[in-house]
Amino acid sequence: MLFLAACNNDLDEAGFANSKYDVNTRFAMSMDWNSNHPAQNIIVNDSSYSVVVCGDTHIGTHEKFSRVLQVSQFPGTAALIVAGDITRGHPENYDTLFNLMQTIDSTNWFFVPGNHDLYFGGWEYFYNYFGSSVYYFTVTSLSGNDLFLILDSGSGTLGHEQTDWLRDFLKNKRQSYRNCFVVTHLNIFKNGAGMATNLPVEEMYTIIDLFSEYNINYEISGHDHDRDERFLGNTSFITMDACRDDEQGSSYLELKVSTGSIQHVFHDLN
Repeated sequence: MLFLAACNNDLDEAGFANSKYDVNTRFAMSMDWNSNHPAQNIIVNDSSYSVVVCGDTHIGTHEKFSRVLQVSQFPGTAALIVAGDITRGHPENYDTLFNLMQTIDSTNWFFVPGNHDLYFGGWEYFYNYFGSSVYYFTVTSLSGNDLFLILDSGSGTLGHEQTDWLRDFLKNKRQSYRNCFVVTHLNIFKNGAGMATNLPVEEMYTIIDLFSEYNINYEISGHDHDRDERFLGNTSFITMDACRDDEQGSSYLELKVSTGSIQHVFHDLN
């Protein structure tokens, strides 16, 4: 079965059709990458820390994203996560992104692939430059150990292999961590009608059940370019604004984690 993922009526059918790598292939490549690149553990010598999250930067241009990169270097910021559609899929976009990331060597950064990142054979550039699309990292602070889980929904689905892996991963790993954050590109929920796709209904139900069973604190996504916040069970589901230069309403998200507390704050970029 073929899934197409579009955001805001911006689907590039030709670019998608040229992709040789479906979600199960990318998952297999990611697991191979992970076997040779152990998960990163970030040490914070404090009881509190922040993680900066943005999405839908759509490089080419990158004025707003460059401002987020500067923020990610502030003291107390443990990591930067970019939740998909980082590029427009062209080779030159990946070159620009790679060069930008070399300017912030002090920042721990983590990328999530979006549908636009896969256009024009973009997966090959993503993988060659940045590696896995399904992985995790951890933050160890003086107040506890936290888990951050990155998923690949760039083709409009997690696929059965990634979903099975997610179920086993949470079963075996979740209990070892105080908090758990999941970041993907496609939304679990939609804020009203629109052209942007989200995950298949069956997958959505499976994920919601897993998040409830394993006490996931936050699920964060982009894709819709329209902020949405809702709470179901023990999970906060956040859809972020786009961090795209040619759009109004841009912002980035800051997760503030401390002893017994998680807060999220949106910071305006206009």
